[in-house]
Formats: sequence, structure tokens, C-alpha cells
Amino acid sequence: MTSEESRRKFTEWFKKNYPQEYYFFHKIESNLDKLYSTKHLGHEGEFAEISINVQKREGGKYHLAADPFTSIFLGSICKTMVDEFANNIESIASDRVQKEFENRFSIKCLNCKFVNLTHSKYCNTCGSELLSN
Repeated sequence: MTSEESRRKFTEWFKKNYPQEYYFFHKIESNLDKLYSTKHLGHEGEFAEISINVQKREGGKYHLAADPFTSIFLGSICKTMVDEFANNIESIASDRVQKEFENRFSIKCLNCKFVNLTHSKYCNTCGSELLSN
């Protein structure tokens, strides 16, 4: 089996058994494609080794040292995490705001479950009389 066939089979298995992780993995690879496709890296061939080293510098301070390919790989992971957080924060925040609104400033219709403002006497959807708490 060629390495491409092995990769395809693994990818299919990964996607089927771990869909959330696969989604994240796919996003990282997409970012890597964009970054590695620049002509500034000058990499030829199928594989590029990545490595990280910790070096002790003068004064006893430690320094994280990485080759350009590793730096791009780590940057891609960070970019994916930031992008996913930014894309999802709006829905997370809006859900919280909606719940806070429902808890503090609204009354739910017992008939149709529509959320009305607290001081409403009748439901804005079905017209039923609202019972205040």
C-alpha cells in the first residue's frame, strides 16, 4: 500500500470515528497549505522535518528554538484555535445574552412558549393572557 493510500484510509477512519477532532485537524491542514505554499520557504519534496529545541541562554534563561517549518506548523495550530474561538464566540455570547434576557426581563407564555417582555399582559404571538410570577 502506498503512503498516499495509507493516509487516505487513516483520514477516512479518523473522520468517521472522531468527527470533531477531524474538523480541527482539517482546519489546521488548510492553514498549513496556505502558509507552506509561499515561495519564501524554498522547500522541495514531499516531507519537511519539524523539531523544537529548548536552549539555555546566558543568564540562565531558556529559549524555545524551532526551525521555520516547525514555526509555521505551530503558528497554524494557534491560528486555527484563534479562528475557531472567534467564529464561535458570537453564538456562545448570544446564547448567554438570550438566557439572561429570558431570566431577567421576560415572561414566557404558558400557551405558546413565546418570550414576552416582563410587563406584558398578553402574549405578542397568540394573545393569551400572561400570568406574572
